[in-house]
Amino acid sequence: MLFWLAVAVLAAAVTFAVTRPLLQDDKRSDETSSADVAVYKDQLLEIVADRDRGVMSDGEADAARTEIARRLLRQVDRAGGTAANKPGAGRTRGVNTTPVFFAASLALPLASLGLYVTYGEPGRPAQPLSQRLAAPAAGASTNDLIAKVEATLQKNPQDGRGWDVIAPVYLAEGRASDAASAYATAMRLLGENASRLQGFADARIRAENGVVPDDAKVALKALLTAEPQRREPRIWLALAKEQDGDRAGAAADYRALLAEAPKDAPWRQAIEERLQLVERGPVADAPSTPAKPGSATVDARAAEVAAMTPEQRDAMIASMVTGLAERLKSEKTDLIGWQKLIRAYQVLGRKDDVAKALTDARTGLAGDEARLRELEDWVKQLGLSG
Repeated sequence: MLFWLAVAVLAAAVTFAVTRPLLQDDKRSDETSSADVAVYKDQLLEIVADRDRGVMSDGEADAARTEIARRLLRQVDRAGGTAANKPGAGRTRGVNTTPVFFAASLALPLASLGLYVTYGEPGRPAQPLSQRLAAPAAGASTNDLIAKVEATLQKNPQDGRGWDVIAPVYLAEGRASDAASAYATAMRLLGENASRLQGFADARIRAENGVVPDDAKVALKALLTAEPQRREPRIWLALAKEQDGDRAGAAADYRALLAEAPKDAPWRQAIEERLQLVERGPVADAPSTPAKPGSATVDARAAEVAAMTPEQRDAMIASMVTGLAERLKSEKTDLIGWQKLIRAYQVLGRKDDVAKALTDARTGLAGDEARLRELEDWVKQLGLSG
């Protein structure tokens, strides 16, 4: 009974909101229009008074009167004419809308009720979560399936197979921390294998917004020991060296990867860009032709940086990052520049700036589908979210 009472109240409220304009006459709008016209007339009188007092010149007064006259004409036009020259003009134009109102008041609730009774299921009882979990998996939603596995694991937390099943689902749903925990539990209960090691590393890197943490490094090294032919762990480990400040080690790893990479490898360009960046420095705006490793220019630059105090190096890096960010405000289609800036923010641990720079890059490259697609591929390779 309470349900149907609520339905009746809602139907009445909706009907009133929809049909209310039918009961409104033009009196209020006419009064509003007359009041507006009176205001404009008062303004005209004030302009005349200001001109007589010498506050306004004749030219200024004429211009002000012209503007007031334009506003007055617009107001009269919107109102459909004044009461003096258009008597009876208004919304209804003499039509009695009361029958229409009552017809709509009856038709709307009756039509809604008929549709609900025909297509709805008013007699169907509610189905609590426990019943949905007990239902067959076929046709269940992803959330219900996750809840079903979670309920099972809550009763039996030593079910390694259950953790192994739910871990990649968590990762696909964007729950990186839950995925990493599930992978770690599965490895503890079932042992390590390539899939679990890779999944755990991916989850931890995503949870850290692209930074490779120590436990992910351990998993990647174990994976590489088990399957030396895999390239992905080598890429992440090279990136980890770069993040830790070991640019020479990262560059050596990048060169080794490039030496083995096929010419048409989809990840080759990303590695070349990483190598270029570590050879130039974290975020330096290098010239179009990079200096060769071991050249006098590189040696002099390295010696200069090495002689700085930590505070001076931090200030230099901050200055370069700021300069790059300022340049990209006017050069919004510079894909490599955006990649440098995003990577610099990431290395510095400035997560909010990473997200903002990524948003700005997408906006700046919005008109270039090829570069935008390249940016998105690069973002996925780094494990960035958003």
